[in-house]
Amino acid sequence: MACEWCGSENEGRFPTEVAVHLPDINKPLVLIFPLLVVCLNCGKAQITDEFLVPEDERRALAKRDNAVGA
Repeated sequence: MACEWCGSENEGRFPTEVAVHLPDINKPLVLIFPLLVVCLNCGKAQITDEFLVPEDERRALAKRDNAVGA
């Protein structure tokens, strides 16, 4: 797939992590691991358009969301 900015097809795909948290700073983070796509020509980077949050992490987020009352 070609880069949207420069048209290069020289892209790298790298595993990464995203920390999801609610405003309560005392709650532990929920980590998810989407793929980061980086154009190795111009440097444009983006997380893959869609990814799934695993079931255990979804339950943890729902539990924390309910506890905060949001």
